[in-house]
Amino acid sequence: MTMPPPMPSTPERNPAANPMPTRARVRRDTAGIVSPVDGSLARLVAPLRAQPRRGAVLCDIDGTLAPIVPVPEDARVLPEALAALELLASRYALVGCVTGRPAAEARTLIPVEAIAISGNHGLEVWRDGAVHLAPQAEKYLPAIHEALQVVRNDGLLPELSCHVEDKGITFTIHYRNSPRADHARRYLETQIVPKLERAGLAYNFGRMVLEVRPPVAVDKGAAVVRLKGRKRIDHLLFVGDDRSDLDAFREATIRIAVNSAEAPRQLIQAADAVVSGPREVIALLEHLADVG
Repeated sequence: MTMPPPMPSTPERNPAANPMPTRARVRRDTAGIVSPVDGSLARLVAPLRAQPRRGAVLCDIDGTLAPIVPVPEDARVLPEALAALELLASRYALVGCVTGRPAAEARTLIPVEAIAISGNHGLEVWRDGAVHLAPQAEKYLPAIHEALQVVRNDGLLPELSCHVEDKGITFTIHYRNSPRADHARRYLETQIVPKLERAGLAYNFGRMVLEVRPPVAVDKGAAVVRLKGRKRIDHLLFVGDDRSDLDAFREATIRIAVNSAEAPRQLIQAADAVVSGPREVIALLEHLADVG
């Protein structure tokens, strides 16, 4: 298996203790069978695995535990991933998912109460059977809803096969299914983004999506801190596949990127290890669950 590209000369956003991180890989899937974790990756996670009661395992969902699908509503977490997470939750101090999906939707995909959930890129947390919204975001609900209506009234987006997903405190415009994705993105950049800026909202482009959110200092990194709370965590592993996961990498001691044709270059460069897809993520989770 080829190694990731060399690090650029510019500093990382969240450098590791050493200037050049260890690059570990796992073997590719074979005939649908989860491949074992190779020696380099096993060594990378060994400190976490040796002290599970002071360790945390956090993951994104889409592209990490669930394969990317054309329609977001059709996504399903792989059953083996659920089984591995449930086993991890019985052994580690913290196991959870930090996702761009609404927290209630994430809980439906991950129906295991022992697994912590933070949704909408940290703006929501699932606690005691209910969604709790970050207080600083509440005042932006009217602006988000107004911008959502403006976007839905845009007559060209359907012609470009763009799908608008209402997530409550955020919304996402998907252009994955557009026959001319490059044209769709240019339209979003030149026609939709200026409207969002005039409305005072924050936005970012991810894997074939434009995500719109309140302009508050909450991201996946803040979500990780919130989930940790006062727990004593010495080793924290985060697995993600998109640009927003860089924020979670900021708070992690072990950073795993899921590679794909759409994976942001910055994410791959910032990672300590790179795996090829959800099946290899499962292999890693199962390795971490086998603490002996």
